[in-house]
Amino acid sequence: MNTVERPTIRLIAGRRMQCKDIPDEALRDAVRRTAQPWPLTAGATPWRMAWDVQATLEAVTGPIPYKLFLAKIRKLFAKRLVGGCDCGCRGDYHLTEECRRSTYTCEYCH
Repeated sequence: MNTVERPTIRLIAGRRMQCKDIPDEALRDAVRRTAQPWPLTAGATPWRMAWDVQATLEAVTGPIPYKLFLAKIRKLFAKRLVGGCDCGCRGDYHLTEECRRSTYTCEYCH
């Protein structure tokens, strides 16, 4: 099995990449464009897995270290722009406006 080693540091203009180098809207758009792992049931909140969202974002921005990706997700959680789980598990990421439109509001967005 051929695995690609993920970068742990990425340099931008000679300095370490930081959360501010990843636009909020780029990450929100990555969540929006990432396919759900299985069909959505009626009234449920759509959610996406963390590694799928990161792959979608990296298609636009280039490689992002996983810890930096999690830090940026946590910033969007604090701003109430994205919901899900920020512990580093599978993610269950969704836009908070998607959650508010469903018949069930998750524990992260209420």
